Amino acid sequence: MFRILITDNIGHAGLTLLEAAADVQYEVVKLPGAEKLLQIIGDYDAVITRSGTPLTAPVFEAAGRLRVAGRAGVGLDNIDIDAATRHGVLVMNTPEANTLAATELTLALMLALCRNLPRANASLKKGEWTRGKFMGVQLHGKTLGVIGLGRIGSRVATRCQAFGMKVMAYDPYIAEEAAERIHVRLVSSLEELLREADLITVHTPLTDETRWMIGAKEIGLMKEGVRLITSARGGIMDEKALLDGLSAKKIAGIAMDVYGKEPPKGELIQQLLSRDEVVVTPHIGANTWEAQRDVAVQVVQQVIEALRGENFRNVVNLPFPEGVDYRSLAPYMELAEKMGSLQMQMIRGRINRVEVEFRGEDVEAHGKPLTVALLKGILSPILSEDVNYVNAPHLADQRGIHVAQTRHPAAEDYSNVILCRVVSTKETRLIGGALFLHKIPRIVLLDDYRIDALPSGPALILSNRDIPGVIGKVGTLLGEKKINIAEWQMGRNEPGGMAVSYINIDTPASEAVLQELRALSPIVDVRQVKL
Repeated sequence: MFRILITDNIGHAGLTLLEAAADVQYEVVKLPGAEKLLQIIGDYDAVITRSGTPLTAPVFEAAGRLRVAGRAGVGLDNIDIDAATRHGVLVMNTPEANTLAATELTLALMLALCRNLPRANASLKKGEWTRGKFMGVQLHGKTLGVIGLGRIGSRVATRCQAFGMKVMAYDPYIAEEAAERIHVRLVSSLEELLREADLITVHTPLTDETRWMIGAKEIGLMKEGVRLITSARGGIMDEKALLDGLSAKKIAGIAMDVYGKEPPKGELIQQLLSRDEVVVTPHIGANTWEAQRDVAVQVVQQVIEALRGENFRNVVNLPFPEGVDYRSLAPYMELAEKMGSLQMQMIRGRINRVEVEFRGEDVEAHGKPLTVALLKGILSPILSEDVNYVNAPHLADQRGIHVAQTRHPAAEDYSNVILCRVVSTKETRLIGGALFLHKIPRIVLLDDYRIDALPSGPALILSNRDIPGVIGKVGTLLGEKKINIAEWQMGRNEPGGMAVSYINIDTPASEAVLQELRALSPIVDVRQVKL
């Protein structure tokens, strides 16, 4: 008999499924405090929560029999996933449950914005009859620009075509074939979309790459009278730039469901929200009865199936095959994920193919979970919480990334090595990784250069002509900028040829510092990565 603890409201439909399961007992203890949770968690095989109950490292330490932690919803900020993994607890969420609700809210915002529905509704309720004040625009014939053609963005795109809209999209991580299947024109640059679209809707996660992605510069490229819809994540659109765009009549209207800070406070955001051209809702993308029902049903089904060993869906920490010793494989999983992340941060262009090879008895037998870890590392920088060890292969396939195992004539002198070649529309890069002392991850190959670099924290990767004085110039510049060098590893193809440096630094370098480094005469290229 499996015992399940419910700590938040999950909906009647989910409780009904639990009651129907003959091998399940459940108890509801709503929002237990930290002390209470520590006292009772050891009695349960699974816990189902929402955002109101933190599942911290001490909780997992006290949870002697806990096997599954289910989050009814997408966000996992309240769960210490590393602690759960260390204690063998599967963590799962329900990222698909609110997809349709978020899609339909985007359409509702778009229509409300174009037809002035909130203002017209308020006017009539005040007893006014001023039809002429609420002249709107039709969607038919307009060009919609979709930024992010993932789970929600693609559904918005197909539904807007039913209105007779022309749909274009910018997503550097989606293959052209995937866009063609839903009759969407995929453009190669954000600037092209900004210049052509009459309405622009954003459906990307909030990452370092997308934070403040739409600012004053981007708004300056847009059409006069553009309309914007933001219902993905706050922090993607610069709210001051939005207010300035409205004041300058560059932007005709904005529909918002998400904000940089929630609830939105401060003089600037209040000025923005108070304008007649702005339609606002309080982050209600998932607030439908159907979405909440689906969240409850999905999380209960997933937890029960995982407890029974039948299926593992939306698990964010990998369920290893039976008999695998996690303690011995975990360092290789970390290495593979860091290699994938490094590839994504280094590669230019859209990735088409990932070729992997595992050499050595410690890694050859575990090619599947290590490949999944590598794909997770590739996709995580661009997809945030949407990617996990279970859906990484599916997400890669969706984006037209072909994965193959092949042989590379490199790194023969390491007993256990992971090799990853990534082919994009612009270039091909090869990275090799190995473990030192069976636990310390190292990057041992960068393209044609043999190195010995630690993939941890912020780092600078420099390509330069192999001439005297490079280390001194770079080191002096970083020292002047108060950036401490933790480790410097270098490789070269031949004396006087080309060299590559992997420089671990204690604090990230600013864009201004990177520009100064690029200006040094021997430097060919400078990249900053964070692992």
